[in-house]
Amino acid sequence: MSYGHMAGGGPSVDTILSEPNCKPGGVVAGKVHLRGGAQPGEIRHVTLALMPRMQNGYGGETAGPEVYRGALTRGFRLETGQQRDLAFSIPLPYELPFTTVLGHELPGFTIGMCTEVDVAGQPDPGDIDPISVEPLESQQWVLAAIARLGFQISNVTFESSKLRGVAQQLPFHQKMHLNPPTSYQGRIDKVGLSFVASPRTMAFVLRAEDREAPSDESFGVFAVPHAEAAETDWNSKIGQWLESAVALPRSSGSGSSASHGSHPPPPPAQAP
Repeated sequence: MSYGHMAGGGPSVDTILSEPNCKPGGVVAGKVHLRGGAQPGEIRHVTLALMPRMQNGYGGETAGPEVYRGALTRGFRLETGQQRDLAFSIPLPYELPFTTVLGHELPGFTIGMCTEVDVAGQPDPGDIDPISVEPLESQQWVLAAIARLGFQISNVTFESSKLRGVAQQLPFHQKMHLNPPTSYQGRIDKVGLSFVASPRTMAFVLRAEDREAPSDESFGVFAVPHAEAAETDWNSKIGQWLESAVALPRSSGSGSSASHGSHPPPPPAQAP
């Protein structure tokens, strides 16, 4: 992303990503290129931040809580026309939300990397550069089973509430709202799907959004080591959960009051 020159002939800033396609638990790396303007300037700091961003349905965007913020450099003086390159490598949390599912982008949902340059006496420039986040291989096995069973993503939100039955590190989680398979339409409404990964395990939570939450906090919670995801019969496990969820009593309301943002449905996902 290129910001050009700051007002008043100040420095120019250009941030280049080495690879914009990332995965949870990986890194996003690149360089921030600074070039001095018409006069010397005091750079107080260069800071990078990562945050989810969603279209709010009213032509604007809603930004979620930051998942990373870190200063790239301390203060320094940038002389007239001087070039300075600042390399960075940001670790990505395992709970980082996805922006693509089974090859389809989730429209209206991005993870933005913001570069902030604080220059004494100058307006602070800033811009958002989106990164693409693909699910881990272990998570893709689950998503493929979801597609094979006939679920379809209707919309995606991020939620500031805590998930039952799993340990979380981030102050929010991504929820995919799924339309049930055709054979279950009329028997159950939307189903919520949320992933919570760690370095060793892949976990996800299924929630029937029109049903009372059972007292058993393990209901709808699935967790395996990453290496075991490919060997697990997810079609059977998710199908059994769906039958059990249909039998739960209906709730007086549905959805979560702590959700933010929504968008039109993406194209139907196809299992690989």
